[in-house]
Amino acid sequence: MKCEICDAEVANSEELKAHMEREHTLEERGDEELEKPDMMDQPLSGAPIVPGKN
Repeated sequence: MKCEICDAEVANSEELKAHMEREHTLEERGDEELEKPDMMDQPLSGAPIVPGKN
């Protein structure tokens, strides 16, 4: 496998994940999995789901 940022060759997806965490900043990686800080202040939409009530 090849790193999309620096073209480094790694053996597999686990090695690629470790390489990304070790060698590249969050900004470089563009991690979409992490919650964006500016999104934290937005209220949740809709009513809460209550088991047995909905």
